[in-house]
Amino acid sequence: MGTRVRFVVRGPGAEIDGPGMRDAAAAAIEEVEAATSAFRPESDLARVSAAAGSGEWISVGQPFAETLELALAVAKESGGAFNPLVAPLMEANGFPRRPGGLEMASNQGSSGIDRARLRLSGVRLRASACRLEERGMALDLGGVAKGVAADRAASAARAAGSADFLIDFGGMLVGRGAWSVGLRDPRGGADAAPLRVVPIPDGAAVATSGNYERFAVRPDGTRIGHVLDPRTGLPAGGSGGGDVLQVTVVAPCAALADAWSTALFVLGPDASRPIIERRRDIVPVWVLGAEASP
Repeated sequence: MGTRVRFVVRGPGAEIDGPGMRDAAAAAIEEVEAATSAFRPESDLARVSAAAGSGEWISVGQPFAETLELALAVAKESGGAFNPLVAPLMEANGFPRRPGGLEMASNQGSSGIDRARLRLSGVRLRASACRLEERGMALDLGGVAKGVAADRAASAARAAGSADFLIDFGGMLVGRGAWSVGLRDPRGGADAAPLRVVPIPDGAAVATSGNYERFAVRPDGTRIGHVLDPRTGLPAGGSGGGDVLQVTVVAPCAALADAWSTALFVLGPDASRPIIERRRDIVPVWVLGAEASP
């Protein structure tokens, strides 16, 4: 999934159970990646995207269906700030979402993208099949698939041993036992002191979104962050309350933490407030720039 995964075990049973727990977690991650990868031509996601507009129902497995169903739910609740059809926007801005895709953004960015490709009504999902209604549509589940994979990995690890563990999935954390994480300061270097320490309750998960690590560069030298606002096609971070540098979300599972950290980053703190007040299961921690509102 384009990132590193670290598996940490501690306490009684760690030496005995650790290798088996790690292997079980790795197998669970592979199952989700095989279904949702944008870079494997045989994945469910790639096959569904390749058949867009053909009218053909493509058979899909449970990992793909579960991931897409959650993505569509968050897309609806966030008012389109999260959108699993964002792949054409990502590609236009220099983030390839299929095998052999270009890594250099065009100077036009997303201005030439047909907005019909982003309509959620064009995604049809039933028990074991999926289709995209419009030609040119393509799925990108990168904002939620890592979370689903982390949750499945954690479930597999729990079944394989009794030791406490923590899965660090590219900075997204989930495990068994009580842990804590230091929030990185996006305004400082990798060695900067953490902004604060956030506890991770037993079984809960933490995910962070920001535009300071992954970016593309257009031929004119413009730098584009990888989190895009599907509603505008522009890089996220400057709307809905000011200059948003980072948002970290604590949630009951990694899939929710993953998806909502992206959606809330796009929305900004002001527009996110009704969602946070309505949903008591997600807790965000914002890092705002100097121009942001209090």
